[in-house]
Amino acid sequence: ISNGPSFMEAVRPSLLERFFAKYEFTCRYQLSCSDCQSWSTKEVLNRASEAQRKHWDDSSLGYTETLGHPLLLQAIWDRYLPVVQREETRRGGGELPREVGKQNAVKITTCVPVEGIYIAMTQLLQQGDVVIAMEPAYQALTEIARSRTCEIVSWKPHYDVENFWNFRLEDLQFLLKQCLERGQHLKMLIINSPHNPTGVSFTQAELDQIFELLEEFEEMPILFSDEMYTAILGEGAAPSNAGRRNSIVLSGLSKPWGMPGLRMGWLIMENGEHFEKVVTLRDYTTMCLPHHSEILSIIALQEFLLRMSDWFYPLVQENQAVQAKSPFAFRASTVFPRLKHPLGGLGSGALESLESPSALAEHLASEYSICMIVSEKFEFDCPAVRFGIGMSSFPKSLQMLEEALKDIRSKAEMSG
Repeated sequence: ISNGPSFMEAVRPSLLERFFAKYEFTCRYQLSCSDCQSWSTKEVLNRASEAQRKHWDDSSLGYTETLGHPLLLQAIWDRYLPVVQREETRRGGGELPREVGKQNAVKITTCVPVEGIYIAMTQLLQQGDVVIAMEPAYQALTEIARSRTCEIVSWKPHYDVENFWNFRLEDLQFLLKQCLERGQHLKMLIINSPHNPTGVSFTQAELDQIFELLEEFEEMPILFSDEMYTAILGEGAAPSNAGRRNSIVLSGLSKPWGMPGLRMGWLIMENGEHFEKVVTLRDYTTMCLPHHSEILSIIALQEFLLRMSDWFYPLVQENQAVQAKSPFAFRASTVFPRLKHPLGGLGSGALESLESPSALAEHLASEYSICMIVSEKFEFDCPAVRFGIGMSSFPKSLQMLEEALKDIRSKAEMSG
């Protein structure tokens, strides 16, 4: 199945998911959700056409096609056809067929989103491979590579109080140049845009520059592009790496689509050999996805059922110069403001709940029923908080955080 080594280290627990397992469904106030306001099944079916509703009513609970229902694969292809056509034209190719089954530019399979990460990394990475990845990141994006004893090189962002976070392309260029000069085998570049947790988003021009940097390698590295939040940038205009040589695009309906419970995602891969390796492992994971999940996904994609216009909590970007330079900046459902550190002040005797961001998060959850994700859950050494601004309940949760912090401060002053 895989050309990888027999030796693998154990996959460590996901710090983020273990915290959510403890507090996501027990805390009353959620500050850090990565998804957006969810649809109900009834709401989605009310948006369905007559044909789509009949498809739902006639569906069975039997097995489904391994790669995905043909109508679902077509709906996915319809969304990516413009950007894949753009890449095909850049290479000097002709017009691509509109029918997914007649095109050979990319291969598509449905999958659970995190499953897509697991099967791609497991099948395509080997011991000793060099992997460059954005940091901070959702742990699964780097954990599988770490468990396969790859060398992980971090591409870290810069922060300032006016512009928030920024991943500089010159930093990536420096890391890539180091690989070339040292003769290292760069196997994969992992990017995530719009980025979780910082909210940073690359423009199409910036994605083009990243790809051009990879083309300088004699052996083209794999470009793993996590685009789970891309739909938030709009229909048909969102930047994407789909169709590029050796690219793997991961996306799905969990984030701005408001349908994480469907567990619907997909991989779009340009390299046919890579695709066959990846789908071979999927025979040992989910194999196929539920029929009802597929039908609701078809409705969502065909009708473009985003929640953004109804629920999106506005993030006012005051720095117009940054907005003009990068029109997609901060267009995500998460932001990642920094915390002052040390939280308990410079003197000794700080409250135990203020000794670290993680201690504060545990205290807020256990004493105030507030679930808040901090940077340590991303293994990121800069103290920060992920705010999930895509939920309609976010303003109330933010208000409760303010009240809780006032209470903590009052108790700290009394004890001091």
